[in-house]
Amino acid sequence: MTRKRCMLAGIVLLGLGFSAADVFSQSNPGQGEAAPALPAQTGAARPAVEPIVSMREVPANGLTPNQKVQSSRKKSYSFTLTGSDWVDSGVTVAAGEVANFASTGSFTVGDGRMSGPDGLERGWKDLLRVFPLNSAKVGEVIGRISDVGASVPFPVGQKGEVTFPTSGRLYLRVNLSSDLEGSGSYKVQVKFGEADRQADARPATDPISRILSPETFADIPRRVVDQTRHEGDMVNFALVGSEEQVIAAFKAAGWVPVDKTVQDAVLHGLLSTLSHEAYTEMPMSTLYLFGRPQDLSFARGDPLKVAAERHHLRVWLADRSLGGRQLWVGSCTHDIGFEKDQRNGNVTHKIDPKIDDERDYLLQSFDASGGFSSAAYVTPADPLQTARTATGGSFYSDGRILVMELK
Repeated sequence: MTRKRCMLAGIVLLGLGFSAADVFSQSNPGQGEAAPALPAQTGAARPAVEPIVSMREVPANGLTPNQKVQSSRKKSYSFTLTGSDWVDSGVTVAAGEVANFASTGSFTVGDGRMSGPDGLERGWKDLLRVFPLNSAKVGEVIGRISDVGASVPFPVGQKGEVTFPTSGRLYLRVNLSSDLEGSGSYKVQVKFGEADRQADARPATDPISRILSPETFADIPRRVVDQTRHEGDMVNFALVGSEEQVIAAFKAAGWVPVDKTVQDAVLHGLLSTLSHEAYTEMPMSTLYLFGRPQDLSFARGDPLKVAAERHHLRVWLADRSLGGRQLWVGSCTHDIGFEKDQRNGNVTHKIDPKIDDERDYLLQSFDASGGFSSAAYVTPADPLQTARTATGGSFYSDGRILVMELK
């Protein structure tokens, strides 16, 4: 192994060792400063079940909103990319619609390498950089729908066909990190087919809010526990669908399954490094619900920050169904750094106390990837609004649980 490979492998192992020592359960009401009060509520009280997205209905004129988008738009567009920022195309696309991309030109990145629209294979230094799409090549043409932070970019390259997972504004850019800005330009042509008047002409089905109620979560614990039975993170979301649908939805939304053990992480991280791939699957601690550890664990984060900062969550299969489909419940939080563990003085992860932001981030990521058919917020009869982790940190919430019915 070369000296450079040894150095990068060492970085990976150091990061893994640090995380393995410090990523432990966040649980029990503890000591320390008082939890912050919830923001004052204004206006009328929220309903017990608050729908946020319902399935598209076919309007009386026979055209769905998606078909209206397609029929009112030109068949082709041309854009020029000259920098490393996202370019708003001004074009609204429809969920399920297909477009063909063709890109030409060249781009000289900041370190002198010359790239075409298909991009360049990563070098060793690229492993220490954060790209808009870490799975794409350096300098490749990429796109995304909408400009929210939870959107997942997709590769475009020199030529390709893309089926849009959701409706929204199309954005394009060159896949470069902040320190690789260069010169040159790509010309990207986008061609759309004829509007399909039969698209989405399926009979509308009831949104999830029609069968959801506070009683759905009446006997589901409000919090998960650690191995010593100390209460921890809040149960703040649920999914309706099969295990295959759950895994597919997280993958499409940019979430990755985490490694189960430190040993798995060391091997996976080393192999990723040697393959010039970014490693983001840092393991997380085991927590319990229904008397058993999480069934699935997922995370999102930048490769260089994942040891300290990342979005992460755990999912458990419940012992019931909703509308004849499996019900999964979970807890999601956002690691934002490190803090002192008030139990023993060690260093542990600090979560963002505004955990509703992470719940809504999960919604945004699924929405951007077209992962659900309908969704709603439900307020259980005994909502959790303030609590502490076992390490002494506080968190607060409006008490609602997000429920998404998966496609």
